Amino acid sequence: MELARREFLKESMATLGFLALPGTPLFAAPADWKPAKKPNLVFGILSDTHLQSGWDGVTPHDGFPLTYVTNAMKLFRERNIDAFMHLGDAAHRGKNVEIQYHRDIFEKFFPHGKAKDGHKVEKLLVVGNHELYGNVAAGAGAWAPHIWKDPVERAKHVLCGDLPKHWEQVWGEKYEEVWHKEVKGCHFFGRHWETDEMKLAEFVNAKAGECSLKGTKPFFILSHERNHFAFFNALREYSNAVAFCGHWHMSNADWKTIFLGDFGFSFFPTIQVGACRMDGANYLDSKERLAKGDLTIKQIDHPAAWSEVENPSRQAMIVNVYDDMVVFERHEVGKGGKLGPDWVLPLGWETGNGEWGTGKHPFSRDELKKVVGEPQFGNKAKLVVDKGTNGAIKIKIPMADGNPESRVYAYEIVVVGDDPKAKLFKNAFFEGANAGIGHEPNRGITEVEIPAAELPAGKKLTIAVRPVSSLGTKGKTIGTTVRV
Repeated sequence: MELARREFLKESMATLGFLALPGTPLFAAPADWKPAKKPNLVFGILSDTHLQSGWDGVTPHDGFPLTYVTNAMKLFRERNIDAFMHLGDAAHRGKNVEIQYHRDIFEKFFPHGKAKDGHKVEKLLVVGNHELYGNVAAGAGAWAPHIWKDPVERAKHVLCGDLPKHWEQVWGEKYEEVWHKEVKGCHFFGRHWETDEMKLAEFVNAKAGECSLKGTKPFFILSHERNHFAFFNALREYSNAVAFCGHWHMSNADWKTIFLGDFGFSFFPTIQVGACRMDGANYLDSKERLAKGDLTIKQIDHPAAWSEVENPSRQAMIVNVYDDMVVFERHEVGKGGKLGPDWVLPLGWETGNGEWGTGKHPFSRDELKKVVGEPQFGNKAKLVVDKGTNGAIKIKIPMADGNPESRVYAYEIVVVGDDPKAKLFKNAFFEGANAGIGHEPNRGITEVEIPAAELPAGKKLTIAVRPVSSLGTKGKTIGTTVRV
């Protein structure tokens, strides 16, 4: 049975233009891979866009430009999407006009809700926590209570004043606690921020027979925040489901934004979609650690702070559904480019007994590690070490682009002096990790300065650097020796 299923997958992948090499996981997408067939369904996803009005309550705030949502919508139009998904936190301060900005941009690229070839673009929308901030005034800023001091007047301008009414007026979509839509034969289920997740689980189960949810054909579940074990346990029969959420502002450069099994307490995957905020803040590393040593760069310890200050990243996703697979594209819509090779979820794999944590699902961590491979330095890659101030050293690490199918995420650095046992272990994010391919800052070079106080004793130091993927797989080391 297993052999027959694998042969079926191999043949169907080949039909789609997907080369399956002996010994290679069937769901590893080569960097330049393009399916031979057109997808059955294409949808674009945004999350956590956080648009905000200025003090007049009408025009966009100068610090919250519409640029990146516009870039994403332009990309979605070019890809002729069938549906537009937003996972919440569109309205930064919960004002109606902040949702209206999104609707206006949507209509600019999809006039009357139609794609360039005339087909309808369905809207798949959920409310996040920020949509409900209309009566909040947490300090200075263009909060609604500072603009409309009279609560009766304010209620006319904020979503929480009458959420069902305002939501329908702006989006043209009926507000329902839980909802279901079918787009080109694929089913979508969603819940809003204040809706209990178990209500959605019950709703999905109630619709299961009518929508023929059991089987291998994927269906999709939307929420702003990630769901919990009880929710997944109630839907444990549907290993063909895929959930989406936002809220956490974690970068999709990190493969760990796919949650499944032990890493999400679930029986099917949840994909947390990166934020398209104006400031480009998308956390790296999800506060996990890839390797021994502090994972820092330029002395900034918090991943969010590094992301925000050093290399902002505005992210979006495009999902392509085929007969035999689902392909997830991770885009950066500030300067452009993809965050790495596409994620490919094959359909028709063995579900086993449905137990979470078994590693049988293609998006389990164990299986993904087989797919991500190891990032590698090019054959001519060399470290450059300069002397910094007060005895520090500055290491310039070339971009580890020797394996285009495995994009580097971080570097593991080891420095050895006179005592081989007194090694310094340090880690640094790849400075282009949050950038689109081809848009890496500083020509892809990552600079790491190590203060003299941290360096091991010795006049001669040996420095070794190894590239690491976001799942912790490691490539080959390059090194050099310097005198200090």
